[in-house]
Amino acid sequence: MVLWIEWFRCVLALRNACSRKRTFVWMCLVLVGFSIRTELLGVSSFVRSCFLIPEKYRRLLHLFHSPALKIERRTELWTKLALKVFRPVTYQGRPVLVAGGLKVPKEGKKMPAVKALHQESQDNSKFEFIMGHSFQAVGMLARGLLGGLFCVPLASRIHEGLVWSNRDRRTLLDRLVGLFLAIAEVIGRRAILLADAFYASRKIILPLLKAGHHLVTRVKTTTVAYLPAPQPKKRKRGRPKIYGKTPLEVIQLYGYRCKIEVGFKQAIHTMTARSTPTATTCGRPESRSRASCRRSGSSGCAGTRRT
Repeated sequence: MVLWIEWFRCVLALRNACSRKRTFVWMCLVLVGFSIRTELLGVSSFVRSCFLIPEKYRRLLHLFHSPALKIERRTELWTKLALKVFRPVTYQGRPVLVAGGLKVPKEGKKMPAVKALHQESQDNSKFEFIMGHSFQAVGMLARGLLGGLFCVPLASRIHEGLVWSNRDRRTLLDRLVGLFLAIAEVIGRRAILLADAFYASRKIILPLLKAGHHLVTRVKTTTVAYLPAPQPKKRKRGRPKIYGKTPLEVIQLYGYRCKIEVGFKQAIHTMTARSTPTATTCGRPESRSRASCRRSGSSGCAGTRRT
């Protein structure tokens, strides 16, 4: 009972995200379903876990589309609550946020925002093309009581399949930047964003640097470094240069990386070869000892041991 009292105290902080009290009560019921359900079968699992009558299924569906539930306001309140309840991981005073994309297959043919998606994952158990929802989420890295790290989800949006205007030319990267900057504004501090190589793009890096944030990611294998293009004193005919020369420091650094990687692999191979036991017979390698035993006419050796 103490756990549920603390749970409701945290949920009560989200009251201002609902325009009416009835909407807040329905939202509490949905959050209870999220907390105690034993299956992942959508809204119908809330009906079974909360012991509701089947007629309330339509009411739960209406809650997710109701204008009385303000999504942006709820995200703001939840972010402030997460900063108080959890212990965020910080580096030089900057909280560490994590971003990523998720593609969930769906079977519904008339489900909103379902579209054909391409799987970039290298896992062989996944199909190359699926029909489903494409999410992008931002979470906060926090530290547990025992010192372990975990991610607290702050916001998740469907960024593909929803077209509000034909003039909207934003890509997935632009939408993620908008989601991250909105959360960083609520936090009120400059943050560090952790993401995979998909987000190593100028569309992510430049807006974050302009706002004072940092991006930690892995550079793509197709990335090429260039110096800024020299600006001529007098403009000539044709398009001006965009890329300058490739800096030699980058080439030398890449060469050092290859040497370190090759040396590290050779060291592992040498250590593995030394730690592997070899079979010997009569103090000599097994192949030579068997041949000597056959030449001497003996039917076998006294013993075989492993060194």
